[in-house]
Amino acid sequence: MKLLISTLIILVLTGCASTSPYVPSSTLNESNASIVYIYRTDVAYHSMNPEKPFFYVDGKLVGKLGTGQFVRFIVGPGSHALTSRESVVFAPGRESGNLQGEFESGKTYYFRYSKNLTSMYHTGAGFIMSDSSSLRPATKKMFDERS
Repeated sequence: MKLLISTLIILVLTGCASTSPYVPSSTLNESNASIVYIYRTDVAYHSMNPEKPFFYVDGKLVGKLGTGQFVRFIVGPGSHALTSRESVVFAPGRESGNLQGEFESGKTYYFRYSKNLTSMYHTGAGFIMSDSSSLRPATKKMFDERS
C-alpha cells in the first residue's frame, strides 16, 4: 500500500512538472525579433535554497534562475506574457509574477525578479519567516548591476 501511494505521489508530481520548453520560431533572429532578458537579483536572502523559480513566456518554460543568474531569449513582435512560478519540491508551484506587454522588433527588454524577506516572527518554538517575490520591468543598468 505504501508503495502504491508513493508511486501515485511521484506520478502526480511528475505530471505537474512537465512543461514544454520555449522554442523560438526558426524565422526569428536578433534583427526581426525582440531580445528579452529575465534576471534574478543578487541578494543573500534565499541564495542557499536549492529550489529555483521557473520562468515562462506565453506558457512555455524559458528557464529556472538561481540568485544572480539570467536567461536570454528572443520573441517575435507582438503581445507576450511573462510569468514566474515559485518552486515547490522542485516543480512549478504558485504564480508569483505575471506581465503582459507589447514587444517590438530590434529592441531589448529587461525584466527583474526579486525575492525578499518581508517579516520574521518569533513563536517561542522557532521563527516564522515570510517573503515576497516580484517580476517587473528593469533597465540595462539594473541588469548589469543585478540590482
